[in-house]
Amino acid sequence: MGKVSILITRVDDKFIDENYDKLFDSLYQARKEAVKKFNNKNAAYTSITAGLLLGRAFEMTYGQPSHDIIVEKGEYGKPFIKGSEEFKYNLSHSGDYVVLAYTMDKDIASIGIDVEKIKVRDSDMKVANRFFAKDEIDYISNGLECSDIDMRFYKIWTMKEAFIKLTGKGLGQRLDSFSVNPDDLSISLADNISYDMKVVDKHIISVCADSDDYVIYDYTQITLDKPA
Repeated sequence: MGKVSILITRVDDKFIDENYDKLFDSLYQARKEAVKKFNNKNAAYTSITAGLLLGRAFEMTYGQPSHDIIVEKGEYGKPFIKGSEEFKYNLSHSGDYVVLAYTMDKDIASIGIDVEKIKVRDSDMKVANRFFAKDEIDYISNGLECSDIDMRFYKIWTMKEAFIKLTGKGLGQRLDSFSVNPDDLSISLADNISYDMKVVDKHIISVCADSDDYVIYDYTQITLDKPA
């Protein structure tokens, strides 16, 4: 039995405003460099939150300060912590939330997570028709009958994005090269991919793990102004 931990937090502009220098100094170097590149305050604060969330998970796991960790990227650009490759993680953000999935389980080869804020949009079907597999398009279309089209779209979208982030292939993997099923949380490509999904404050979170064993998904909502 494997386990994936998921941390969920809101971007707290007031807390970051009041403690900016201290929080920035506590970030690992790669995150500091990323934050400096943003001209947009919201983007910068989201990036800071993501760095703090990863640092919190690292410190809870190892009992060591996180500001010295070195983040590098694999063949397809998926990040990992140098010297702590057994600590597998993935980050995502959308709207007001940043989420982090992580595990130390040796039987879990890789993980991926995606969060999206549910928006009411007229373009959902256009996007689906362009990028999704036929059975996924049918699933979303059926949502018209119960005014559930936006929810269904983001269920599909987050499941697909989580899987692409799990593989680390990014844009190298076409969205219509595989299909997912939100009803039974399955994927067409492989039997060893385990999924879970959660809705938090009009945000959908999909997370998946590459494992031949049963996987438990443990969610924790935290605020970064309080110690772990």
